[in-house]
Amino acid sequence: MKDRKPDFDQMSESEVSLRKFLKQLGVTAHQKLTERLEEAVIENKVAAGSACQITAKIHIEELNFSHEFTATLVAPDSEAQ
Repeated sequence: MKDRKPDFDQMSESEVSLRKFLKQLGVTAHQKLTERLEEAVIENKVAAGSACQITAKIHIEELNFSHEFTATLVAPDSEAQ
């Protein structure tokens, strides 16, 4: 079944390290982006509900690998406004 959590004991060290990296990237990026967007709205640098372009880049020198993607984030409503 695809719904089950992965069994890390059955994964290679490579796969475990990649999953850990992606989880850390996602969690920390989410926290930092949320904080910064909220601050920007409170400081009136960005209007609540406005669109903000974001570009994410990952580069691994040893693999000659680069990946980049762009998306649109929506600034949160400010409780202070």
